[in-house]
Amino acid sequence: MKHIRIFGLILFALGFYSCETLVNDVDPDRLPRTDRKLVVHGYLSPQDTLIAIKVYYSTQVVGNDPYLTGNGIPIPLANASVTLSTQGKSAKLSFNGELDAYTIKPSEFPIIEGQTYTLKVERDDQIAESSCTVPRAVAIQQVLQDSVERSTSNPGITPPKDYLYTLVWTDPVGQKNYYRVGGYVYLTQRTQTSQGKFIDYPNFSNLSFRDNNRSREFIDDQDVDGVQITSGSGRFFNYYSSINTNSPFTLHFVEVSLIHCEKTYYDYHQAIQNFDRDNPFAEPSLIPSNIKNGLGCFAAYSRSSIVIKK
Repeated sequence: MKHIRIFGLILFALGFYSCETLVNDVDPDRLPRTDRKLVVHGYLSPQDTLIAIKVYYSTQVVGNDPYLTGNGIPIPLANASVTLSTQGKSAKLSFNGELDAYTIKPSEFPIIEGQTYTLKVERDDQIAESSCTVPRAVAIQQVLQDSVERSTSNPGITPPKDYLYTLVWTDPVGQKNYYRVGGYVYLTQRTQTSQGKFIDYPNFSNLSFRDNNRSREFIDDQDVDGVQITSGSGRFFNYYSSINTNSPFTLHFVEVSLIHCEKTYYDYHQAIQNFDRDNPFAEPSLIPSNIKNGLGCFAAYSRSSIVIKK
């Protein structure tokens, strides 16, 4: 699907050099035809509580597309056949209308570290296939905590503190490894509703592993095989106390996670995150896919997590 959108950007750029004006429509007969393909997204992890595979059709460059909503969002395909198999066992996933995905519980089809799984998606005369091998979990050895004050233009308000969390782990030796770090904060925000009355709103806030608009979520063991790795800091931006000092938040716990993933997962998600949708002049780049006869990503990972109570 991303391939089709990027192709549209290339056509837009070529328009500047053609004899057509920007207000003329391009004759669809002059555009190359693209076959509609199955688009598959699914990830396997021993730590997940549900296996979910989403299936769409790729979008067309021109014309009305019956597989898109009015807002241009792909419509999930509810009448495909989706099968997972491993070591002589197979299971057919059923469509879950609430999640718009084909699902099965791990209790019915366990996901095991080191094991290879094959996915087969069929609809009409199209068959899309892929496979993945589940990496072993890598334990977080330490979480370094720190805080930093942010400046405020109001001298009457205590400067708010941002909280920083850094993960430390040891890379397994003798193999190429790919990681993604993440985390979130669970808190409640107290807001005054009337004189002497308050209400607490629960909220989740993701830790930001970005530095100067550059992502630091993705890490590999290039040149650091088998040694201790330290991630960049994930920051909890404390906007709450700077808004109203009379309505403080209460931070309950922080959960940080280390994902040990396949290269397929690593490349796909890094490309998606780096894709600049808002800049029509950004350099076109292909989104990687490991779906045979289709598009998308089917990959595996294992996750280790630490919960820090406050």
